[in-house]
Amino acid sequence: MLLKRFYFFITFFISVTIAVSCGNSPRSNNSILKNVNAQTINKNEDSSSITLIFGGDLMGHGPQIKGAWDDSLNDYNYKRGFQFLKPYTENSDYAIANLEVTLAGPPFTGYPQFSSPSAYARDAKWMGFNALFTANNHSQDRGKSGLINTILTLDSLNIDHTGTFVDSTSFKQSYPLIKKIKGIKIAFLNMTYGTNGLTVKPPTMVNMIDTTAIARDINTAKIKGADFIITFIHWGLEYQRTESKHQNMLAQFIADNGCDLIVGMHPHVIQPIKTIKTKDGRDVPVAYSLGNFVSNQRDRYKNGGILWSIDLSVQKSIVKIENHQYLPFWVHKVLPNEIDSIFNHRGYYLIPPNNKKLLPTSSLNEAELFYSDTRALLSTELELK
Repeated sequence: MLLKRFYFFITFFISVTIAVSCGNSPRSNNSILKNVNAQTINKNEDSSSITLIFGGDLMGHGPQIKGAWDDSLNDYNYKRGFQFLKPYTENSDYAIANLEVTLAGPPFTGYPQFSSPSAYARDAKWMGFNALFTANNHSQDRGKSGLINTILTLDSLNIDHTGTFVDSTSFKQSYPLIKKIKGIKIAFLNMTYGTNGLTVKPPTMVNMIDTTAIARDINTAKIKGADFIITFIHWGLEYQRTESKHQNMLAQFIADNGCDLIVGMHPHVIQPIKTIKTKDGRDVPVAYSLGNFVSNQRDRYKNGGILWSIDLSVQKSIVKIENHQYLPFWVHKVLPNEIDSIFNHRGYYLIPPNNKKLLPTSSLNEAELFYSDTRALLSTELELK
């Protein structure tokens, strides 16, 4: 994870189209492309409101991969670690997180070039994530084939995705990602500041931060009838707990061009949630960084993250943000010699405050410090209970 400065005026277009294959099974581009605009989500019957949940960076460090192996299943299993957040994600109308690994197949590796088992995405879906977005600085870690296999894997699991593309045809047909949720069209944009210096090989594409392209894509979403537009962006300086001037400037630009909500990733720590006033008088909430969703990073501020819950009210197809709340959670790492009756397998368990009593005394103080640090940083925001 390398520090990068932002590139605001980089135009990234690729027009070469080739056939795509995965393993020994040839597949046409048509089998990869998803008709995203036709899909409808109807989880809750109350059509007057929509709840969205956003999660941060799903990292895949080496110890995480090792900790997920389950001898009894002869497979990787991340469900234990996800179980305590599952009630929040699965009860939303649509939940999204940043998949900051490739699903490139074995050998499975952690930092600096990630490739996690497909079970990671499968179990993220089990806990309630409908979409995993892929434009981030690790999307090119296994090169062209890794990018393609990640897309194919997400497609095979029926998990929505955007941010990386097999070719320009796929980009043009599926971007922005538009989901029809309870009759309302919500558009999602996703882009990153870079790919850690790794070259993106044509015809594959990684959507880069480019203000010209962002303005164009927001306009495209409007033309396609989007009622609400969300930008999910990989930006900022790693481990900095306040947003940078570049983030402020870019957020203002995105909001002024018609975006309704901005969700930030990448710093691996939580950054403030603020509201931008646009030039046309709208209020646009911005979460500059949700922090790590799960990782092996154990230092203060890095060993947890937040879920961001957005409640939208809908009246006569007019969508408004009713309220937004955050849920802090700490990542409890269980080693083989620490297995007990509650945490009965090694691995990484995501613990929100209402489950903190499950923690051993030796870990409770660290969790409490993370919760208090987060509450102090987000003191003006509502906490989800």
